[in-house]
Amino acid sequence: MVWVDHANYYGPNRRRKPPGLRLSERRRVDHSGHAPLLSNALRHLRLLIIDTNGEESVDRFIARASAVAGLARDRMEVEAARALTSLSAFAQRNREADLRPILYEGLDRVQRSLRAFH
Repeated sequence: MVWVDHANYYGPNRRRKPPGLRLSERRRVDHSGHAPLLSNALRHLRLLIIDTNGEESVDRFIARASAVAGLARDRMEVEAARALTSLSAFAQRNREADLRPILYEGLDRVQRSLRAFH
């Protein structure tokens, strides 16, 4: 799976084929690479929680949590994907509150649900 880790987008590469000679191509640099390990993606998500205290940072967390949930689904970690999806939905509904303690607890629950760690 080809993955993009950039400030504006985090998730699977949505391009179907490599760009040719398109005059309107906006992206000059290809930021795609191999998909990260699920444990690494969860670690980065945990680090993102530190700054989750405003509208923009909550949106960043939600986008990244959704992408990591997709990665977990691709890795057949269905329970972890379900927990990440519910965690991002919770953050979406309660974006005005300080979510950090609850998000940390949710990520702990995701870590415990991983089959590789049992």
